Amino acid sequence: MTEQAFDFLVIGAGSGGIAAANRAASHGARVALIEPDRLGGTCVNRGCVPKKLSWLAARTAEGMSNAEGYGFSIQPPEHDFAVLRKARDRYIDYLNGRYAEGLAGNDVKLVRGRARFLDPRTLAVGERQLRGERILIATGARVRPLEIPGGDLALTSDDFFTLESRPKRVAMIGAGYIAAELGGIFAALGSHVDMYLAGRRPLAHFDPFIGEHFGEALHRVGVN
Repeated sequence: MTEQAFDFLVIGAGSGGIAAANRAASHGARVALIEPDRLGGTCVNRGCVPKKLSWLAARTAEGMSNAEGYGFSIQPPEHDFAVLRKARDRYIDYLNGRYAEGLAGNDVKLVRGRARFLDPRTLAVGERQLRGERILIATGARVRPLEIPGGDLALTSDDFFTLESRPKRVAMIGAGYIAAELGGIFAALGSHVDMYLAGRRPLAHFDPFIGEHFGEALHRVGVN
């Protein structure tokens, strides 16, 4: 194995890892950032950003459904889910590129692969060894599959962003904020949505009045 020495090694190129790597490099540190996947982490690739783009599509659909009451005469809209997917992917590709440009501009060495510790100061990434005076673990979280019989057949929230077409019927298991968001998006775009709750209301870990009012809002857009 070839060994390279750095002042600072960062494992994970999500928002925290990228910010830490850029900040350290801007102060003169020799920095390497290790990531096997896309830059930007959950928020950019399968969280906040693509969710908000999907929500904007849902809000547009809801606005068109109310258009007649404001004096507009329009045909019932048809939504092409594949077009939304492609446009969303293009925007995320653009953001991935901007992150790469920012790292390069700060002379951060981007290492593609999965890191493992050899000792407290040394990482192995494939056939490479990276030694660092300081090492930051910024690997974030990952989806835990549903551990019930047949759970392997269910989609996760990550899978929502890989769908090529919108399903006509969706069963949402759970009613936390991610289920509430994605269930509302599906319903606004025309899917029949059934949401299965363990408790009395959605968003059970939020203040009660939020869950109660949000349950009414989901009902208005057709979530059962």
